[in-house]
Amino acid sequence: MSGPGSSTRTDVATRQQLRERCLALVRRWQPLASGGWDRPAARQLAEEIDQVADTSERLGLDRVNGDALELAAYLCSFIDDALEPNARDLARLADMVQRLGADLTELSATEMAAVHTLPSRISGEIPVVRSSRVSGEMPVVRPSRPPAEPAAPPVVAQAPVEASPSAEASETIEAPPAEAPRPAGTQAPTPAPVEARATSAADANLPAAADNLMRLPRTIALLGIDDSTAPGLVSALGERGFDARVHTDAQALLEFLAGAVPGALLLDARKLRVFGRVRALYERLANAGEMLPSLIVLSPDNDLGHRLLAMRAGAAAFFQPPVDSLRVLAKLDELLAHTEAPAWRVLLVDPDRGHAVDAARALAERGMTARIVSTGQNTLGALSEFRPDVVVIDCALPDVRGIELTQMIRQQPEYAAVPIILAAEASDVNLRFDAIAAGGDEFLVKPLKTRHLLSAVTSRVRRAHWLREVIGNPDGRDGRTALYSRATLIDKLMHALGDRSAALLTIAIDRPQELREKIGLAGLAAFDVHVGQLLRAQLDEVDLPAQYSDFHYFVLLHRRSRGDITAAAERVRFALATQAWEHQGQSHTISASIGMSMLGGEHANVDAVVTNAEAAQLAAAHLGGNRVLWFEAKEAALLPSDPLLAVRAVLSRPLTPEQTLFEYQPIVPLAGKLVGQFELGFKVRSTQQTGVAVAYADLAPVAAECGQLATLDRWLLERSLSVREEHLKRGRQWRLFVPQSVASLLDPDIPYWLARELKDRHLSGTGLTLELPCSELIDAGARAAERLKFLHQNGVRVCLVDFGRDWAAVHALKNLTIDFVRLSPGLVEELGTAKSISDTLLALVRKAHAAGCAVIAPEVDSINRAHLLLRLGVDYGVGPAFARPGPQPEFDFSRPLW
Repeated sequence: MSGPGSSTRTDVATRQQLRERCLALVRRWQPLASGGWDRPAARQLAEEIDQVADTSERLGLDRVNGDALELAAYLCSFIDDALEPNARDLARLADMVQRLGADLTELSATEMAAVHTLPSRISGEIPVVRSSRVSGEMPVVRPSRPPAEPAAPPVVAQAPVEASPSAEASETIEAPPAEAPRPAGTQAPTPAPVEARATSAADANLPAAADNLMRLPRTIALLGIDDSTAPGLVSALGERGFDARVHTDAQALLEFLAGAVPGALLLDARKLRVFGRVRALYERLANAGEMLPSLIVLSPDNDLGHRLLAMRAGAAAFFQPPVDSLRVLAKLDELLAHTEAPAWRVLLVDPDRGHAVDAARALAERGMTARIVSTGQNTLGALSEFRPDVVVIDCALPDVRGIELTQMIRQQPEYAAVPIILAAEASDVNLRFDAIAAGGDEFLVKPLKTRHLLSAVTSRVRRAHWLREVIGNPDGRDGRTALYSRATLIDKLMHALGDRSAALLTIAIDRPQELREKIGLAGLAAFDVHVGQLLRAQLDEVDLPAQYSDFHYFVLLHRRSRGDITAAAERVRFALATQAWEHQGQSHTISASIGMSMLGGEHANVDAVVTNAEAAQLAAAHLGGNRVLWFEAKEAALLPSDPLLAVRAVLSRPLTPEQTLFEYQPIVPLAGKLVGQFELGFKVRSTQQTGVAVAYADLAPVAAECGQLATLDRWLLERSLSVREEHLKRGRQWRLFVPQSVASLLDPDIPYWLARELKDRHLSGTGLTLELPCSELIDAGARAAERLKFLHQNGVRVCLVDFGRDWAAVHALKNLTIDFVRLSPGLVEELGTAKSISDTLLALVRKAHAAGCAVIAPEVDSINRAHLLLRLGVDYGVGPAFARPGPQPEFDFSRPLW
């Protein structure tokens, strides 16, 4: 494995060259777009694009390479056939160029060796070019003095020197101790040359020494940014714990910067010229090797020139309307916050110790612990001692082939799921298929680049952890709970249909909400272990217990008679009721309602068996719980009652905590990038009828009949604000999607009440998104548009639900201030059944994106469906494919989806 030293310097230089080429590409395109089509100029542009594509492919920058190739192919269709693009074609070409520019902005922020604020070869006072230095290529600015010698990387743990060839040779390099947080990045940018000019008042205030400047890493300086550009951004910064310093003119900003170094600068794109003077203020700082504040640029429109200026200034991020304040905050967190690095253990098997040490240090800088071994024999010994999360093997080992070592590892059951990455010379690339056949997870070509190694390690370890959580053991049984998966149970049920000796038991814990509030989300796993162990103790080996959902379990029983099945169910009920569960020093007494249904019968199917068993369980719960009932088709007690009758009685009185149920489901990014969003689910249940609950969509009409709709909506908003306050204290800035009625939106009091509540609680409106039904909002017309505009000014976001059910909503996007649209569940459910559905969804997604709205797909029930939605451009997904609703807004957004 090659060391990252020289290759990193080459990568940085090549990426800088790529960036310069792309800047030239954007400049070449502008005269074509504004001054008319010129075929020779277009041919030169195409040659420039080919150079960009070749360089990006060599660097492994797939997104830049893909966009460059797409642009080149479309442009050549006009050049080769001597065609002149019309206005529509030019618009599409402009969109492709702009997309390539967006990729480059992201490249500038994340790809350039972790430098978040890039040096610019052009001064902030654009343009600054001396006539004596003009040439075909812009000159590369050299630092005014040679850089200091880099410090030797710290070695935390040094392995002892080998006493003899037979001694085990291994070295462990761990992550160095965490350093004090720095404002951004790890490398200071080189200051751009600045023309000599008269010293401004701000320049005169520059301290004699850079040490006199106050370092304010949690301070954000803003220039020209207000709620019209980014609604709710300033309040959201305060909510996150940042000190926002808002300046309306450049002179005030420069006076502040003369004595302080903030963590980041947020500039209006129209104010970017001031950044050259900022560079001058901090010139001594940059020469001393200290980081400059990260630059984020917000544009009030979609002007391509603004993006170009931001790139020249070295902006770490560029946002154009509609600006989502939470996305700006997420970028600030990425630049300024230092999240906890994964403490993974990486076993490096490499005969070249120099290369292995370089790779180990790169891993250690990311918080991982790496152990180095040089032979296959030492590898097998290190596995049991080191317990790695991933193994990286060089195929050229002195005592065994890397592929053979992979087979040896895979033959040991305890390491069957450990990810293995193999590396070989380019001449041995044919080994790739042998490596995969032997059990390797990934094959890399040497010399390894640091970025490739880190990417492979990160993706493989995360996927392995995720698979262990989802799949469990190969036989479908969870190793902790001894419960089978629901998919395994359904498969066994299908094979057992018609067996008159088989029955399905549905076990539901009585008063689950009360128990959940006592043990919290963290106690659910421990409770499943308790139930699983108890069931295994009461059942035979041929029986199959499985988990259906929280506090809800299935058991497939095989007995000689119905009486034996009843006796087995009674033993389970008795054991649950008499064996108290001890958790965190507290004893919990539980009971369960059990329903039973036979699998025999000519017309039996899985759905009918499950429905019958659940009906019997509901009847047992209705009779007081802690009992066992058989499903009897003629029993009137099993007929479902109308839940709205019970809820109407509940709404006639003030709601109590026992009658309400709040659940949170994560809104997971697909094509989108924003994390930390949750959909709030609200249900009202009856205390007289166990298990009866009505969701908000069915509840709203009943509440309107009772005259309680406005009270209910306000209560939901109050609850949402309280939840946000609670989680902000823990450092979590979630966004909640809250269902609301259009009638409450049109109420003259509620929008203004919400604005006052946000101000009084010191909360940002950007953490709330109101979900409103399409048809009713369209019918409200101008009144609704006025209310939405007012809410948006206070940072509150709006989501249209059931988008696509009525095409009138597509046209209404032009007149309403909408941020999100949630597709109709019926369209999502039918996706994949007919091409017309895909075409319809694609058209809806494009219309929404054209209006600046993000698209959310509800009820995503499988990863395959999520893949289809991603291909259509859907931004976010909600559903059981990602996570089921929970009592708290908790979800690991960093885990891989597939």
